[in-house]
Amino acid sequence: MASSRKQEISEETRRRLVDAAFELASEGGSAAMSVQAVAERSQISRGSVAWHFGSKDGLLVAVVDEAFRWGIGFITDRLAEAPKPTVDVLLEANFALMGQPKARIFSTILLEALTSDSPIRATYAAHYVELRAVYARYLATVAPKVGDVDALAVALLGSTLGINIQYRLDPERVDRRSAVEVLEHVYARALGRQRRGRATPQ
Repeated sequence: MASSRKQEISEETRRRLVDAAFELASEGGSAAMSVQAVAERSQISRGSVAWHFGSKDGLLVAVVDEAFRWGIGFITDRLAEAPKPTVDVLLEANFALMGQPKARIFSTILLEALTSDSPIRATYAAHYVELRAVYARYLATVAPKVGDVDALAVALLGSTLGINIQYRLDPERVDRRSAVEVLEHVYARALGRQRRGRATPQ
């Protein structure tokens, strides 16, 4: 019984540290989630970071895991709620996700993930593979005649990523809503003109 209670406390401590680090990274990237800042935000001692994660890098990997778990769960829930699978539904799910304050983390730590010696590169890349698979499975129901649904998932995910990055860089002049509507129109027309598994050019 005592052992079970200790485990519960340990898991709660770990959760509070990850939540605090997640918030800080969303606000200012990994640089904002110093061990001291995480300790202050979570109201847990600094030593707990090393105890649970080994180092700040270990905590950052846990934050990336949590960010993608949350983000992929958000999108899959939206897809499941839709009465009919369409490309618009997928794009709208992404749009809704990226409108969440927590979703800023995907852009605040992206540059770090692209660095070859980054401690989060492998984890970030593995979760992108998982996310692309979610897209591909969904798109296979939307556009079953497309020959390479994986390539379509890469293109669609890349399009939404580009819109979101541009918005983060220039929120005053980039209208995400308009950009997503254009993307929906382009993909709906392209997929509507499929011939023998490929989109027919204009």
